[in-house]
Amino acid sequence: MPEPFFKDGEGDDAATTAVELRNRIVRLEQQVLAEYTSMAAYATIAKQDVETARAEARSDLDRSQATVIGLIEKLRNEVNARLDGIVIREAGGDPPDGVSMRLTQLETRLHNTTEALNECLRENQELRSQVAELVEQRMQQQGWLVSSGTTEALSLH
Repeated sequence: MPEPFFKDGEGDDAATTAVELRNRIVRLEQQVLAEYTSMAAYATIAKQDVETARAEARSDLDRSQATVIGLIEKLRNEVNARLDGIVIREAGGDPPDGVSMRLTQLETRLHNTTEALNECLRENQELRSQVAELVEQRMQQQGWLVSSGTTEALSLH
């Protein structure tokens, strides 16, 4: 059975009752404000973590792109140097069959490298989307977001 709000004899005087009730309401209000402040701080930290994860994912994507572009550029320069050497040696004649086969192999490798780069970029974008969705789901499950909200519009229930 719940404990009575006022103990026996405490509720007799209206002024005393009003003061006690006011004091209890003030303490309750302070507790609610402290909880709200705490939740707002956690929401801010969560938003900063999401922004940090996005920035790191973007940096990782930029580094990957720079690496792949650098490798493709290096391959292109090597192919051009070899082609220039062939043209100089052959002096305008048709390249021998071995050279044609090597050129075809280089073209195939360049094509495969380009496809791999595109696949890498697509997978990276999918991963970024999945990370954002998981963070948003987690925040909704923990009550940090309204069910129709996003991490861009943080609000408390």
